[in-house]
Amino acid sequence: MKDKQFKKFIPVWLGQFVSILGSGLSSFGLSVWIFYSTGAATPFALSFLCSMLPAVLFAPFAGSFADRRSRKKIIIVTDSLDALLKIVMVLLLTTGSLRLWTVYLILFLSSTLSTFQGPAFNASIPMMVGEGNIGRANGMLQFSQAAQNMIAPILAGALYPFIGLRGLIIIDFATFAVGIATIAMTAIPQERISGDGEQKRSMLGFAFGDSAEAFRFLKKKRALFSYIIVFAFMNFIANICMILIGPMVLGSYDSAIYGTVQTVYGVAMLLGGLVASVLPDRKNKAAMFGVLTLSGVGLVVAGWSPRWVPIAAGMFLFFLMVPYANTLLQTILHTSVEKTMLGRVGAMVNALLKIVSPIACIAAGPLADKVFEPLMQADGALGGGLAGRLLGVGAGRGSGMIFVICGVLLAAICLIMCVRASAKGVPAEIRQENAET
Repeated sequence: MKDKQFKKFIPVWLGQFVSILGSGLSSFGLSVWIFYSTGAATPFALSFLCSMLPAVLFAPFAGSFADRRSRKKIIIVTDSLDALLKIVMVLLLTTGSLRLWTVYLILFLSSTLSTFQGPAFNASIPMMVGEGNIGRANGMLQFSQAAQNMIAPILAGALYPFIGLRGLIIIDFATFAVGIATIAMTAIPQERISGDGEQKRSMLGFAFGDSAEAFRFLKKKRALFSYIIVFAFMNFIANICMILIGPMVLGSYDSAIYGTVQTVYGVAMLLGGLVASVLPDRKNKAAMFGVLTLSGVGLVVAGWSPRWVPIAAGMFLFFLMVPYANTLLQTILHTSVEKTMLGRVGAMVNALLKIVSPIACIAAGPLADKVFEPLMQADGALGGGLAGRLLGVGAGRGSGMIFVICGVLLAAICLIMCVRASAKGVPAEIRQENAET
Protein backbone atom coordinates (compact mmCIF):
# COMPACT_ATOMS: atom_id res chain seq x y z
CA MET A 1 0.00 0.00 0.00
CA LYS A 2 3.05 2.32 0.19
CA ASP A 3 3.32 2.10 -3.61
CA LYS A 4 1.24 4.98 -5.06
CA GLN A 5 0.92 3.25 -8.41
CA PHE A 6 -0.42 0.09 -6.78
CA LYS A 7 -2.88 2.11 -4.68
CA LYS A 8 -4.66 3.21 -7.87
CA PHE A 9 -5.31 -0.44 -8.66
CA ILE A 10 -7.22 -1.06 -5.40
CA PRO A 11 -10.49 0.76 -6.41
CA VAL A 12 -10.49 -1.04 -9.76
CA TRP A 13 -10.01 -4.36 -8.00
CA LEU A 14 -12.85 -3.63 -5.57
CA GLY A 15 -15.16 -2.52 -8.39
CA GLN A 16 -14.48 -5.68 -10.36
CA PHE A 17 -15.07 -7.77 -7.25
CA VAL A 18 -18.53 -6.26 -6.75
CA SER A 19 -19.31 -6.74 -10.43
CA ILE A 20 -18.28 -10.40 -10.57
CA LEU A 21 -20.15 -11.05 -7.32
CA GLY A 22 -23.35 -9.89 -9.01
CA SER A 23 -22.53 -12.00 -12.06
CA GLY A 24 -22.05 -15.00 -9.77
CA LEU A 25 -25.56 -14.53 -8.33
CA SER A 26 -27.25 -14.50 -11.73
CA SER A 27 -25.07 -17.33 -13.06
CA PHE A 28 -26.04 -19.56 -10.13
CA GLY A 29 -29.70 -18.66 -10.57
CA LEU A 30 -29.58 -19.53 -14.27
CA SER A 31 -28.03 -22.94 -13.58
CA VAL A 32 -30.77 -23.77 -11.06
CA TRP A 33 -33.49 -22.47 -13.43
CA ILE A 34 -32.18 -24.62 -16.30
CA PHE A 35 -32.03 -27.81 -14.24
CA TYR A 36 -35.44 -27.27 -12.63
CA SER A 37 -36.90 -26.58 -16.08
CA THR A 38 -35.45 -29.68 -17.73
CA GLY A 39 -34.27 -32.15 -15.06
CA ALA A 40 -31.44 -33.34 -17.34
CA ALA A 41 -27.70 -32.81 -17.63
CA THR A 42 -27.59 -32.18 -21.39
CA PRO A 43 -29.31 -28.73 -21.35
CA PHE A 44 -27.05 -27.86 -18.42
CA ALA A 45 -24.03 -28.79 -20.54
CA LEU A 46 -25.30 -26.80 -23.53
CA SER A 47 -25.42 -23.66 -21.38
CA PHE A 48 -21.72 -24.19 -20.60
CA LEU A 49 -21.05 -24.68 -24.32
CA CYS A 50 -22.67 -21.33 -25.14
CA SER A 51 -20.45 -19.69 -22.53
CA MET A 52 -17.28 -21.40 -23.78
CA LEU A 53 -17.54 -20.97 -27.56
CA PRO A 54 -16.92 -17.21 -27.81
CA ALA A 55 -13.54 -17.53 -26.08
CA VAL A 56 -12.44 -19.89 -28.84
CA LEU A 57 -14.17 -18.23 -31.81
CA PHE A 58 -13.42 -14.58 -31.13
CA ALA A 59 -9.99 -14.69 -29.48
CA PRO A 60 -8.20 -13.24 -32.57
CA PHE A 61 -10.47 -10.20 -32.63
CA ALA A 62 -10.36 -9.76 -28.85
CA GLY A 63 -6.56 -9.74 -28.75
CA SER A 64 -6.27 -7.24 -31.60
CA PHE A 65 -8.83 -4.93 -30.05
CA ALA A 66 -7.04 -5.04 -26.72
CA ASP A 67 -3.72 -3.99 -28.26
CA ARG A 68 -4.97 -1.60 -30.97
CA ARG A 69 -7.93 0.12 -29.30
CA SER A 70 -8.45 1.93 -26.01
CA ARG A 71 -8.57 -0.80 -23.37
CA LYS A 72 -10.48 1.46 -21.00
CA LYS A 73 -13.22 2.04 -23.57
CA ILE A 74 -13.41 -1.68 -24.33
CA ILE A 75 -13.98 -2.50 -20.65
CA ILE A 76 -16.65 0.18 -20.20
CA VAL A 77 -18.53 -0.62 -23.43
CA THR A 78 -18.57 -4.39 -22.85
CA ASP A 79 -19.76 -3.94 -19.26
CA SER A 80 -22.51 -1.58 -20.41
CA LEU A 81 -23.75 -3.94 -23.13
CA ASP A 82 -23.71 -6.85 -20.68
CA ALA A 83 -25.90 -4.80 -18.34
CA LEU A 84 -28.37 -4.29 -21.21
CA LEU A 85 -28.52 -8.06 -21.70
CA LYS A 86 -29.55 -8.40 -18.05
CA ILE A 87 -32.40 -5.94 -18.63
CA VAL A 88 -33.58 -8.02 -21.59
CA MET A 89 -33.54 -11.17 -19.48
CA VAL A 90 -35.57 -9.51 -16.71
CA LEU A 91 -38.17 -8.39 -19.27
CA LEU A 92 -38.41 -11.90 -20.70
CA LEU A 93 -38.89 -13.36 -17.22
CA THR A 94 -41.52 -10.75 -16.34
CA THR A 95 -43.55 -11.50 -19.47
CA GLY A 96 -43.09 -15.27 -19.14
CA SER A 97 -41.20 -15.40 -22.46
CA LEU A 98 -37.87 -16.79 -21.26
CA ARG A 99 -37.09 -20.05 -23.03
CA LEU A 100 -34.05 -22.30 -23.15
CA TRP A 101 -33.01 -21.06 -26.59
CA THR A 102 -33.17 -17.43 -25.43
CA VAL A 103 -31.03 -18.31 -22.40
CA TYR A 104 -28.47 -19.94 -24.68
CA LEU A 105 -28.41 -16.88 -26.96
CA ILE A 106 -28.00 -14.46 -24.05
CA LEU A 107 -25.25 -16.59 -22.53
CA PHE A 108 -23.43 -16.64 -25.88
CA LEU A 109 -23.67 -12.85 -26.27
CA SER A 110 -22.64 -12.21 -22.66
CA SER A 111 -19.66 -14.54 -22.99
CA THR A 112 -18.67 -12.79 -26.24
CA LEU A 113 -18.53 -9.48 -24.37
CA SER A 114 -16.41 -11.10 -21.65
CA THR A 115 -14.10 -12.51 -24.31
CA PHE A 116 -13.38 -9.00 -25.57
CA GLN A 117 -13.12 -7.52 -22.08
CA GLY A 118 -10.76 -10.15 -20.63
CA PRO A 119 -7.65 -9.45 -22.77
CA ALA A 120 -8.18 -5.68 -22.42
CA PHE A 121 -8.33 -5.86 -18.63
CA ASN A 122 -5.54 -8.41 -18.17
CA ALA A 123 -3.21 -6.57 -20.55
CA SER A 124 -3.78 -3.36 -18.55
CA ILE A 125 -2.56 -4.80 -15.27
CA PRO A 126 1.25 -4.55 -15.76
CA MET A 127 1.09 -0.86 -16.67
CA MET A 128 -1.40 -0.11 -13.89
CA VAL A 129 0.57 -1.70 -11.05
CA GLY A 130 4.20 -1.69 -12.23
CA GLU A 131 6.60 -4.56 -12.85
CA GLY A 132 7.22 -5.32 -9.19
CA ASN A 133 3.54 -5.81 -8.35
CA ILE A 134 2.32 -7.98 -11.25
CA GLY A 135 2.27 -11.21 -9.26
CA ARG A 136 0.55 -9.53 -6.33
CA ALA A 137 -2.12 -7.97 -8.54
CA ASN A 138 -2.82 -11.29 -10.30
CA GLY A 139 -3.04 -12.99 -6.91
CA MET A 140 -5.55 -10.38 -5.73
CA LEU A 141 -7.70 -10.99 -8.81
CA GLN A 142 -7.65 -14.70 -8.10
CA PHE A 143 -8.54 -13.94 -4.50
CA SER A 144 -11.56 -11.83 -5.54
CA GLN A 145 -12.72 -14.54 -7.95
CA ALA A 146 -12.41 -17.09 -5.15
CA ALA A 147 -14.34 -14.86 -2.73
CA GLN A 148 -17.10 -14.53 -5.31
CA ASN A 149 -17.19 -18.32 -5.65
CA MET A 150 -17.56 -18.58 -1.89
CA ILE A 151 -20.15 -15.85 -1.30
CA ALA A 152 -22.33 -15.91 -4.42
CA PRO A 153 -23.54 -19.55 -4.34
CA ILE A 154 -24.68 -19.63 -0.72
CA LEU A 155 -26.23 -16.17 -1.03
CA ALA A 156 -27.96 -17.02 -4.31
CA GLY A 157 -29.07 -20.43 -3.02
CA ALA A 158 -30.71 -18.77 -0.01
CA LEU A 159 -32.30 -15.95 -2.05
CA TYR A 160 -33.53 -18.02 -5.01
CA PRO A 161 -36.64 -19.45 -3.28
CA PHE A 162 -37.72 -15.90 -2.32
CA ILE A 163 -36.77 -13.62 -5.23
CA GLY A 164 -36.22 -16.15 -8.00
CA LEU A 165 -34.01 -15.73 -11.03
CA ARG A 166 -35.44 -12.30 -11.81
CA GLY A 167 -34.41 -10.87 -8.44
CA LEU A 168 -30.88 -12.25 -8.77
CA ILE A 169 -30.51 -10.71 -12.23
CA ILE A 170 -31.71 -7.32 -10.95
CA ILE A 171 -28.99 -7.42 -8.27
CA ASP A 172 -26.45 -8.33 -10.95
CA PHE A 173 -27.56 -5.35 -13.05
CA ALA A 174 -27.02 -3.01 -10.09
CA THR A 175 -23.47 -4.27 -9.53
CA PHE A 176 -22.46 -3.38 -13.09
CA ALA A 177 -22.68 0.31 -12.19
CA VAL A 178 -19.99 -0.12 -9.51
CA GLY A 179 -17.60 -1.87 -11.88
CA ILE A 180 -18.11 0.67 -14.66
CA ALA A 181 -17.68 3.64 -12.28
CA THR A 182 -14.33 2.48 -10.89
CA ILE A 183 -12.95 1.89 -14.39
CA ALA A 184 -14.25 5.26 -15.63
CA MET A 185 -12.51 7.12 -12.79
CA THR A 186 -9.16 5.36 -13.23
CA ALA A 187 -6.48 6.21 -15.76
CA ILE A 188 -5.37 3.12 -17.66
CA PRO A 189 -2.02 3.72 -19.46
CA GLN A 190 -1.43 1.92 -22.72
CA GLU A 191 1.46 1.69 -25.16
CA ARG A 192 0.33 2.21 -28.74
CA ILE A 193 1.31 -0.01 -31.64
CA SER A 194 2.81 1.81 -34.59
CA GLY A 195 3.98 0.64 -37.97
CA ASP A 196 3.85 1.13 -41.71
CA GLY A 197 0.48 0.65 -43.30
CA GLU A 198 -1.27 0.59 -39.93
CA GLN A 199 -4.37 2.30 -41.33
CA LYS A 200 -4.50 0.32 -44.58
CA ARG A 201 -5.52 -3.02 -43.07
CA SER A 202 -8.97 -3.93 -41.80
CA MET A 203 -9.53 -5.17 -38.28
CA LEU A 204 -10.20 -8.59 -39.79
CA GLY A 205 -6.74 -8.51 -41.36
CA PHE A 206 -5.23 -7.35 -38.11
CA ALA A 207 -7.04 -10.11 -36.21
CA PHE A 208 -5.72 -13.00 -38.28
CA GLY A 209 -2.30 -11.44 -38.69
CA ASP A 210 -2.01 -10.79 -34.97
CA SER A 211 -3.22 -14.29 -34.12
CA ALA A 212 -0.60 -15.83 -36.39
CA GLU A 213 2.06 -13.62 -34.80
CA ALA A 214 0.93 -14.55 -31.28
CA PHE A 215 0.91 -18.26 -32.13
CA ARG A 216 4.41 -18.07 -33.63
CA PHE A 217 5.59 -16.25 -30.51
CA LEU A 218 4.24 -19.00 -28.26
CA LYS A 219 5.68 -21.79 -30.41
CA LYS A 220 9.14 -20.28 -30.01
CA LYS A 221 8.63 -20.60 -26.25
CA ARG A 222 8.62 -24.38 -26.44
CA ALA A 223 8.51 -25.03 -22.70
CA LEU A 224 5.79 -22.45 -22.11
CA PHE A 225 3.81 -23.73 -25.10
CA SER A 226 3.88 -27.32 -23.85
CA TYR A 227 2.88 -26.05 -20.42
CA ILE A 228 -0.20 -24.37 -21.93
CA ILE A 229 -1.16 -27.49 -23.92
CA VAL A 230 -1.03 -29.64 -20.80
CA PHE A 231 -3.22 -27.15 -18.96
CA ALA A 232 -5.69 -27.29 -21.85
CA PHE A 233 -6.09 -31.05 -21.37
CA MET A 234 -6.45 -30.52 -17.63
CA ASN A 235 -9.15 -27.92 -18.34
CA PHE A 236 -10.96 -30.46 -20.53
CA ILE A 237 -11.11 -32.92 -17.65
CA ALA A 238 -12.09 -30.24 -15.14
CA ASN A 239 -14.82 -28.82 -17.39
CA ILE A 240 -16.59 -32.16 -17.65
CA CYS A 241 -16.82 -32.29 -13.85
CA MET A 242 -17.80 -28.63 -13.50
CA ILE A 243 -20.69 -29.21 -15.89
CA LEU A 244 -21.91 -32.28 -14.03
CA ILE A 245 -21.56 -31.02 -10.44
CA GLY A 246 -24.91 -29.21 -10.71
CA PRO A 247 -26.96 -32.17 -11.99
CA MET A 248 -25.19 -34.53 -9.57
CA VAL A 249 -26.14 -32.44 -6.52
CA LEU A 250 -29.52 -31.13 -7.70
CA GLY A 251 -30.59 -34.67 -8.57
CA SER A 252 -30.80 -35.40 -4.83
CA TYR A 253 -30.83 -32.01 -3.06
CA ASP A 254 -32.33 -28.51 -3.39
CA SER A 255 -30.77 -25.21 -4.45
CA ALA A 256 -29.68 -24.38 -0.87
CA ILE A 257 -27.52 -27.53 -0.64
CA TYR A 258 -26.16 -26.88 -4.13
CA GLY A 259 -25.24 -23.37 -3.03
CA THR A 260 -23.56 -24.76 0.09
CA VAL A 261 -21.45 -27.16 -1.98
CA GLN A 262 -20.36 -24.31 -4.26
CA THR A 263 -19.56 -22.17 -1.24
CA VAL A 264 -17.33 -24.87 0.25
CA TYR A 265 -15.14 -25.03 -2.81
CA GLY A 266 -15.35 -21.24 -3.00
CA VAL A 267 -13.65 -21.23 0.42
CA ALA A 268 -10.91 -23.41 -1.08
CA MET A 269 -10.38 -20.92 -3.89
CA LEU A 270 -10.40 -18.08 -1.36
CA LEU A 271 -7.61 -19.72 0.65
CA GLY A 272 -5.66 -20.51 -2.49
CA GLY A 273 -6.14 -16.96 -3.77
CA LEU A 274 -4.95 -15.55 -0.46
CA VAL A 275 -1.75 -17.58 -0.65
CA ALA A 276 -1.29 -16.68 -4.33
CA SER A 277 -1.69 -12.96 -3.61
CA VAL A 278 0.96 -13.05 -0.87
CA LEU A 279 3.48 -15.62 -2.13
CA PRO A 280 3.14 -16.15 -5.90
CA ASP A 281 5.89 -18.62 -6.86
CA ARG A 282 7.08 -18.60 -10.48
CA LYS A 283 9.95 -21.06 -10.17
CA ASN A 284 9.13 -24.54 -8.96
CA LYS A 285 6.86 -26.03 -11.64
CA ALA A 286 7.57 -29.58 -10.47
CA ALA A 287 6.27 -28.77 -7.00
CA MET A 288 3.21 -27.10 -8.48
CA PHE A 289 2.26 -30.16 -10.53
CA GLY A 290 2.91 -32.32 -7.51
CA VAL A 291 0.47 -30.28 -5.42
CA LEU A 292 -2.07 -30.19 -8.27
CA THR A 293 -2.28 -33.96 -7.95
CA LEU A 294 -4.55 -33.14 -5.00
CA SER A 295 -7.06 -31.80 -7.49
CA GLY A 296 -7.33 -35.23 -9.09
CA VAL A 297 -7.72 -36.85 -5.66
CA GLY A 298 -10.45 -34.33 -4.90
CA LEU A 299 -12.48 -35.38 -7.95
CA VAL A 300 -12.23 -39.02 -6.88
CA VAL A 301 -13.46 -38.12 -3.38
CA ALA A 302 -16.33 -36.02 -4.80
CA GLY A 303 -17.53 -38.84 -7.02
CA TRP A 304 -17.19 -41.59 -4.44
CA SER A 305 -20.32 -40.88 -2.39
CA PRO A 306 -23.86 -39.60 -3.16
CA ARG A 307 -23.88 -37.59 0.09
CA TRP A 308 -23.30 -33.86 -0.28
CA VAL A 309 -20.65 -33.56 2.46
CA PRO A 310 -18.08 -35.84 0.73
CA ILE A 311 -18.93 -34.15 -2.57
CA ALA A 312 -18.20 -30.75 -1.04
CA ALA A 313 -14.99 -32.04 0.59
CA GLY A 314 -13.76 -33.44 -2.71
CA MET A 315 -14.47 -30.20 -4.56
CA PHE A 316 -12.62 -28.34 -1.80
CA LEU A 317 -9.50 -30.40 -2.54
CA PHE A 318 -9.97 -29.93 -6.26
CA PHE A 319 -10.19 -26.13 -6.15
CA LEU A 320 -7.60 -25.45 -3.46
CA MET A 321 -4.71 -24.98 -5.90
CA VAL A 322 -6.64 -23.46 -8.83
CA PRO A 323 -5.92 -19.80 -7.88
CA TYR A 324 -2.24 -20.59 -7.43
CA ALA A 325 -2.02 -22.23 -10.85
CA ASN A 326 -3.92 -19.39 -12.54
CA THR A 327 -1.74 -16.77 -10.87
CA LEU A 328 1.37 -18.65 -11.95
CA LEU A 329 0.27 -18.77 -15.58
CA GLN A 330 -0.76 -15.09 -15.71
CA THR A 331 2.47 -13.96 -14.07
CA ILE A 332 4.58 -15.99 -16.50
CA LEU A 333 2.77 -14.34 -19.41
CA HIS A 334 3.03 -10.84 -17.98
CA THR A 335 6.74 -11.16 -17.35
CA SER A 336 7.69 -12.88 -20.62
CA VAL A 337 5.59 -11.00 -23.19
CA GLU A 338 6.15 -7.47 -24.47
CA LYS A 339 3.50 -5.02 -23.26
CA THR A 340 2.42 -4.17 -26.80
CA MET A 341 1.67 -7.88 -27.44
CA LEU A 342 0.01 -8.79 -24.15
CA GLY A 343 -3.53 -8.54 -25.51
CA ARG A 344 -2.84 -10.70 -28.56
CA VAL A 345 -0.76 -13.34 -26.78
CA GLY A 346 -3.13 -13.39 -23.79
CA ALA A 347 -6.13 -13.94 -26.08
CA MET A 348 -4.30 -16.73 -27.93
CA VAL A 349 -3.39 -18.45 -24.65
CA ASN A 350 -7.01 -18.15 -23.52
CA ALA A 351 -8.18 -19.72 -26.79
CA LEU A 352 -5.66 -22.58 -26.52
CA LEU A 353 -6.67 -23.28 -22.92
CA LYS A 354 -10.35 -23.42 -23.87
CA ILE A 355 -10.20 -24.92 -27.35
CA VAL A 356 -11.17 -28.39 -26.09
CA SER A 357 -13.80 -27.06 -23.67
CA PRO A 358 -16.64 -27.16 -26.25
CA ILE A 359 -15.91 -30.87 -26.73
CA ALA A 360 -16.25 -31.33 -22.96
CA CYS A 361 -19.56 -29.45 -23.02
CA ILE A 362 -20.92 -31.55 -25.88
CA ALA A 363 -19.74 -34.84 -24.36
CA ALA A 364 -20.60 -34.33 -20.67
CA GLY A 365 -24.40 -34.29 -20.95
CA PRO A 366 -24.86 -37.34 -23.19
CA LEU A 367 -22.19 -39.27 -21.28
CA ALA A 368 -24.11 -38.73 -18.06
CA ASP A 369 -27.70 -39.02 -19.36
CA LYS A 370 -27.28 -41.76 -21.96
CA VAL A 371 -24.30 -43.83 -20.80
CA PHE A 372 -23.19 -43.69 -17.18
CA GLU A 373 -26.50 -42.91 -15.44
CA PRO A 374 -28.21 -46.00 -16.95
CA LEU A 375 -25.11 -48.09 -16.21
CA MET A 376 -25.15 -47.06 -12.53
CA GLN A 377 -28.80 -47.85 -11.85
CA ALA A 378 -29.63 -50.84 -9.63
CA ASP A 379 -30.39 -52.95 -12.72
CA GLY A 380 -27.57 -51.44 -14.81
CA ALA A 381 -24.47 -53.21 -16.07
CA LEU A 382 -22.22 -51.49 -13.49
CA GLY A 383 -24.73 -50.84 -10.72
CA GLY A 384 -25.10 -54.52 -9.90
CA GLY A 385 -21.35 -55.12 -9.68
CA LEU A 386 -18.32 -53.79 -7.80
CA ALA A 387 -18.79 -50.22 -9.06
CA GLY A 388 -22.31 -50.12 -7.66
CA ARG A 389 -21.17 -51.44 -4.29
CA LEU A 390 -18.34 -48.88 -4.09
CA LEU A 391 -20.07 -45.77 -5.48
CA GLY A 392 -23.75 -46.52 -4.88
CA VAL A 393 -26.59 -46.69 -7.37
CA GLY A 394 -29.39 -44.36 -8.43
CA ALA A 395 -29.68 -40.72 -9.49
CA GLY A 396 -26.35 -38.94 -9.87
CA ARG A 397 -24.19 -42.05 -9.52
CA GLY A 398 -23.36 -42.07 -13.22
CA SER A 399 -21.95 -38.58 -12.80
CA GLY A 400 -20.09 -39.85 -9.73
CA MET A 401 -18.43 -42.52 -11.84
CA ILE A 402 -17.37 -39.87 -14.37
CA PHE A 403 -15.85 -37.83 -11.52
CA VAL A 404 -13.78 -40.81 -10.38
CA ILE A 405 -12.48 -41.51 -13.90
CA CYS A 406 -11.63 -37.85 -14.48
CA GLY A 407 -9.91 -37.61 -11.11
CA VAL A 408 -7.65 -40.57 -11.86
CA LEU A 409 -6.74 -39.10 -15.28
CA LEU A 410 -6.02 -35.67 -13.82
CA ALA A 411 -3.80 -37.06 -11.05
CA ALA A 412 -1.90 -39.17 -13.58
CA ILE A 413 -1.24 -36.16 -15.85
CA CYS A 414 0.00 -34.08 -12.92
CA LEU A 415 2.34 -36.81 -11.71
CA ILE A 416 3.79 -37.28 -15.22
CA MET A 417 4.38 -33.54 -15.59
CA CYS A 418 5.92 -33.39 -12.13
CA VAL A 419 8.42 -36.12 -13.04
CA ARG A 420 9.20 -34.52 -16.43
CA ALA A 421 9.68 -31.07 -14.90
CA SER A 422 12.07 -32.50 -12.33
CA ALA A 423 14.01 -34.58 -14.86
CA LYS A 424 14.30 -32.09 -17.74
CA GLY A 425 14.61 -28.84 -15.85
CA VAL A 426 11.57 -27.13 -17.35
CA PRO A 427 11.72 -24.22 -14.87
CA ALA A 428 15.26 -23.34 -15.90
CA GLU A 429 14.31 -23.49 -19.57
CA ILE A 430 11.40 -21.14 -19.08
CA ARG A 431 13.55 -18.71 -17.10
CA GLN A 432 16.22 -18.72 -19.80
CA GLU A 433 13.64 -18.12 -22.55
CA ASN A 434 12.11 -15.28 -20.56
CA ALA A 435 15.53 -13.66 -20.16
CA GLU A 436 16.16 -13.90 -23.90
CA THR A 437 12.81 -12.27 -24.59
